[in-house]
Amino acid sequence: MTAQKAKKERGPSTAERILSAAEDILADESHASLSMRAVGARAGISQAAIYRHYGDKADMVAAIVERGYARIVASLEGSLAAGANEAEGLASSFRNYVTLSLERPELFKAVLLQNIGPAQEETNVLGKGVSSGRRSMGLLVEALERGMRAGIFARADPELTAQAVWAAMYGLTARLVLEGRGPSEHRSALIERQIEIVVKGLRA
Repeated sequence: MTAQKAKKERGPSTAERILSAAEDILADESHASLSMRAVGARAGISQAAIYRHYGDKADMVAAIVERGYARIVASLEGSLAAGANEAEGLASSFRNYVTLSLERPELFKAVLLQNIGPAQEETNVLGKGVSSGRRSMGLLVEALERGMRAGIFARADPELTAQAVWAAMYGLTARLVLEGRGPSEHRSALIERQIEIVVKGLRA
């Protein structure tokens, strides 16, 4: 195998380079600044190559949202695994969610705090029955159901409960993103206090 071929195989795929460039534009600039031309310039890829992977801007944003949710789901799968302490697992999952979101606050703001057309459907979590088709909500519902059966959490509609606690953590995350960086000790204390309130509110 030549060095050039090995380097090519180790490097990111064209689709990944396109998404990474699109994410960077969303994080550094705005949703309005995202275009095939801008992505091509940042990634060093022709617009024709981009169109072979993504039909339009909405397709790219939807793929970014999907990739972001994949990161959240991967985090939740570890925190909310069956057999784990349900209260501690929930606290860990909420902490991971906020941490992941705050790693790239401008990306969170650009994608999740705007009406972004078709991709908006991929971020909605408050509809009835959403847990059956949204893995992140499904994991949260399953953890709550286990806790309710064990008598750790008060019995209630698990999906409604999941939506309520998710909205509470999303609301804090959104405010942290919108208000910008503050003293890290205060932000950390605020996150932990929110988690404490939410988890205690679930207890039987």
